[in-house]
Order: sequence, then structure tokens, then C-alpha cells
Amino acid sequence: MKFKQGLFFKGYITFYVEGKRPEIFLNKCLAENIPIWDIRRIKSDKCEAKVHLKHLRDVKKIRRMLGYKISFKDKFGLPFILSKLKIKKPLVVGLFLSILLVFILSNIVWQVKIVGVSPEMEYKIEERLDAYGLKKGIFKFSIGSIDDIERNITNELKDVMWIGIEEKGTTYVVQGVEKTIADKEQDNTPQHLVARVEGNIVRMLVETGAPQVSVDQFVNKGDILVSGIIGQDQSDNEDDDDEKEQDGNQQYVHAEGTVIAETWYTSETTVPLTYQHETLTGEQDNQYRLGIGNLSLPIWDIFAPDYSHTLVEKEEKPLYFLNMKLPFSILKKTIHEKDIIKGERTEKKAIQEGIEQAKRELKKHIDFEAKIIEERILHQTLENGKVKLNIYFRVQENIAVPQPIYQGE
Repeated sequence: MKFKQGLFFKGYITFYVEGKRPEIFLNKCLAENIPIWDIRRIKSDKCEAKVHLKHLRDVKKIRRMLGYKISFKDKFGLPFILSKLKIKKPLVVGLFLSILLVFILSNIVWQVKIVGVSPEMEYKIEERLDAYGLKKGIFKFSIGSIDDIERNITNELKDVMWIGIEEKGTTYVVQGVEKTIADKEQDNTPQHLVARVEGNIVRMLVETGAPQVSVDQFVNKGDILVSGIIGQDQSDNEDDDDEKEQDGNQQYVHAEGTVIAETWYTSETTVPLTYQHETLTGEQDNQYRLGIGNLSLPIWDIFAPDYSHTLVEKEEKPLYFLNMKLPFSILKKTIHEKDIIKGERTEKKAIQEGIEQAKRELKKHIDFEAKIIEERILHQTLENGKVKLNIYFRVQENIAVPQPIYQGE
């Protein structure tokens, strides 16, 4: 009975037909292809039936033709609901605007709370958050990647060890951990200074402790440079009794100082003679879409920009009603314009690039105050359009690193 499908959306009426032999009226309706169902006899001259709203005019036409009396019992379906709402139009508009207002307010940032840091650091973090667009009064879906904001602020503020951002409804809680100076007890923990790598001592500046090496002396990795035990006798020929007596005169200190040594490194690198680089021009286009499951509808800027080469970033932000996550989201698509630069190097240029490339890689593994005092190409080849280099570096750097002294050492 297909005519019963979608009754709520079509709407139907339950009616009574009264008169002599009402079945004649009902049969006439069926003969005119008017769907009637749930027919029930109430009395000998009265029947009940249901009919679609769209066929009501045809039913009335047959009533006038045959002279039967019709009365209505119930009305059901969306058309009748909408008809009632038209009467209460101000109420409907007010309800719609109220829901819309709550929806908008549920997707705005109302508070950014910074905890776990000093007032001075709180001010600095707030400045960085404002710069990255996380501030009171903005739409949540306009905020960039939280992971990127956390990482960038941690890198930019040297006095911050860690930043964590948590979303709680319309509030963002920013938790910070500052880098604190170790307390006095920790600073006074006994320690030696030992060689991080092998090298030849160039100069020394010892603040605390007993020097164990001298300038122009070669040391191996792990050798003690500055001892944290003052009054220690290095002779191996002392008697046990003398050693016990000496232990009472030894003083354990927190050795500190700088030991600059000449160290050596080799690096291998390969540089092609032809190259291709991709660079962003700074031009970009933002497109917004409303995501509903696997579908998306354009909201803003639906036309693709006229860029020859692009880099696309996609981001999805959920929408909320109060604290309830909706099955909708805002899809942000950022299209960056990029240039592709192609070119060729001479062998001389490739060698220079290889040396700089090796320097950059070396600086990742040595102290930032270290100085590269010499670089020398030990071996170079040209194969398959690539220059291969074996480079020797001579560096002056602080090789002293702490080593704790444990009881009984």
C-alpha cells in the first residue's frame, strides 16, 4: 500500500461520512482513484475513514454530488503543524533566533586562562597567544592548529619548558611550565667535569674543583678534566691507613668550569649539479565549507585561485551547541601559492654548497658557542651529475660535561 508511505509529510485527515448507505459514498471515492483506508462502520448510517490532505477537495466534491454529510475527527502530519506555526509566527521567529544565538555563542572563545606560570611569564604567553589568534571573542573554528601554537610558543619563549593548551567548552586553559634555576642543594651536588669527546686542550677556566689536565694535553672521551674531590692524592702507592686518614681531609665539591679543546670531525655530503626548490610566495587563499558527514557545502570563496603551483593545507573544526558536539564541522582549506625554482650549479658552486651544508649539519651536534676554525676537503668525486665530498673540520669547543660523584667513589 504505497499510498501510506510518507503519511507524516503528506498529512491525512480522519473523517466521518453520514447518510443512507455510506458505503456508496466510499465506493465512489475509490472509483475516482481517491485512496481511502482504515474504513470502519460506526453505525448503520455512519462510517469512519482516512484520506490524504491533497484529496480532501475531491472528497468534498463527491459529497456535494451525492448529498452525504461529512465531519472531521482528527488531522495529522507536517502540513497541519506548519499551518499552526504560521499563526504563531512571532513565537517561531523568536525561537529560531534564540537557537541561532545560543549556537553562535557556543562557538566563540569566552575565556583564555593561563595557569602554572609567574605573572611576568603569563603576560608574555598572552602576547604570543594573541599573535597566533587564540584570544577572547573569536570563533573557535578560526583558530589555527593547537599543536602548532604549543610548539611555536615553546620555541619562542626560552624560559618556558612546556606549553599545553586544552579546550574546555568555550574556555581554553593554557598550562605552562617554566624553566627554573635548580635550588642550592642541587647546585652543590658533588660532580666531576669529564671530556665529552677526545681533543687537545687549548685553554681552561676552572671556577670550582681541582684541574686534572693542562693546556696542550690530549684527552680521551670520558677523561676527568676537573675533579670534584679536593685534597685527592692521585698516587697509587699510598698505604691503606694513609688513604683512610686522607679520606677525612677530602672535600667533595660541585666542579664547574670551561675546558676549550681542539676537536676533529669528518663529514660526507652529496650535492647535485641540477636542483629544484619549492618556495612559497606569501600569497594564499582561504576557503570554508560546512561539513556534514562525508558531504561538504561551500560557505565562503568557492572558486579556486589562479595559482600555477599550490600547497594545500586542510583543517577541520567541530561545531558545538552548548557543550554538545554537533555532527557538523567547519572545513578550512588554505591554498598557498608556491614557485618551483629550477637551475644548475657549476662544480665549484656545488663544492661551496656542500661545505655549507656539512657545516649546518655539524652545528646541530656541537655547542652553539663552538667555532669551526678550519675545513678541508679530503676527497671529492663527480659521478652521475653529483659532487660527493669528504670534508674534515677542526673545531674549538667546550668539551667539559658534568659527571656526578657517588658516595664511596
